[in-house]
Amino acid sequence: MGRDMTGLLRLDATAVALIGHDVALIPDAAMADPTPCDGWTVTDLLHHMNERHEAIARTALPPLEPSGDPRGDFALVAARCLAVLERAGETVTMPRLGPVSTEWVLGIHAVDMLVHRWDLARALRTTPAVPSWIAEAALPLARANTAPGGPLNGPGGPYRPPRAEERSLPPIDNLAALLGRNPHWTAPPR
Repeated sequence: MGRDMTGLLRLDATAVALIGHDVALIPDAAMADPTPCDGWTVTDLLHHMNERHEAIARTALPPLEPSGDPRGDFALVAARCLAVLERAGETVTMPRLGPVSTEWVLGIHAVDMLVHRWDLARALRTTPAVPSWIAEAALPLARANTAPGGPLNGPGGPYRPPRAEERSLPPIDNLAALLGRNPHWTAPPR
């Protein structure tokens, strides 16, 4: 396995572990809370992540039936996804995209997990602690993934147009901005 691939796997696995911790501790009362993702609740966000993870896992593993508790399913589904990406070699066949670079998918996935952790933290009215090495590694990936003309934030892409980074904000807020989130979003009062 190449050095870049190993670093990306480490980054992605760490991002998944960080959000996995947060997901496991979501209180029942917060499952219906809104997130920075327009129209999505915490439950919707969890279902989205589980569905995307399972789509990758199903490229090499038999389908997994959800248990009905997206919090409980998260760790297993995310682990299946990471296992497939770790064994994929140079390319992985993605639904709707076909064969693509595994390094590209790992970079996108790591950034997504960090930003979804930000989404979840904002919904839960907390601040996610992110080790500096992760933010330093993720910011250039997010900038590359959201560059003008890219498939991720163009017409039909999964991201909204990126917002400008603000030097005064923590790197995690700028990651969210690059994926089209309002870095100043706060949850409404309960």
